[in-house]
Amino acid sequence: MKDLVPLFQIDLLGKWEAAREKIWKDAEEHYEQTLKKMKKDLNHLVYLCAPLKPTKSKLIQNHISDAILAASQILGAEYNGKRIILFVPHIHVFSIYNEIIYPQVRERAIKFNDWLIQEHFHTLVVIGERISEGMASEIEQARKNGTEVIKIKDFKKQLKHLPDSKKSKINYRKMINLHNKIHGDKFLIK
Repeated sequence: MKDLVPLFQIDLLGKWEAAREKIWKDAEEHYEQTLKKMKKDLNHLVYLCAPLKPTKSKLIQNHISDAILAASQILGAEYNGKRIILFVPHIHVFSIYNEIIYPQVRERAIKFNDWLIQEHFHTLVVIGERISEGMASEIEQARKNGTEVIKIKDFKKQLKHLPDSKKSKINYRKMINLHNKIHGDKFLIK
């Protein structure tokens, strides 16, 4: 999936508690270097901003699935003549800073996402109507930085070479499989 920021690989997942600080630093370095290179290669870097935290009416898996669905519909498109590269925190960051299992890492995850937005992204695309606390922080950071903030439906209107529905379904399944491979039964999406 060349239009998705490559995921940081966690080899020490079974030893999470002991290795947590090292994993965080390695992941942060991975994304810093990867995004820097992708930006240098003149891609248009897009951060997908969507709710993650579960609510009374929606499980975390549903929020993740919604973010992946939105990503699948724009993966491979072009914006202003540049290939867009997607960063989906629900896939990229949730596996590292899993705030559901480890609530104490929420603030670190928000700071990391805010820093990434400040340093690397050209556009922040908002998914859904409800703006969560984490999304509000991301949107505020993007606006402070002069990063374009746009709703997904408006962003899609400006894209060229959008995937057709068949390709979108393939993209969706690949990203869901990637998510399920990382998280197993605990956060399984069917």
